[in-house]
Amino acid sequence: MEWKIPVNYKGRRYWLKAVLEYQSNQVLRIRVQGRKSSVLLENNYPLLKKTNAKKGIQWKIREGSFGHTDQDTAKLLIDIFSALEEYIKMDLK
Repeated sequence: MEWKIPVNYKGRRYWLKAVLEYQSNQVLRIRVQGRKSSVLLENNYPLLKKTNAKKGIQWKIREGSFGHTDQDTAKLLIDIFSALEEYIKMDLK
């Protein structure tokens, strides 16, 4: 699966490409790509769905990094997570 996700960073809107790279009964791994770099994210959505847990989705950064961490970078990461959660919940019913 592949998605285009809209995010805001330092007052500008960007579209990032997100590709589902791996899916099991416990985890999803999604690569999010910008122009110059990419990040591999992992979450536990399949496990939560399988067990009907009411917890929130837990995210981990498996590969890549954001250069420097500041408030704008944290907001970018939150935007990526929330956009991906919407697509995941729609597409993986």
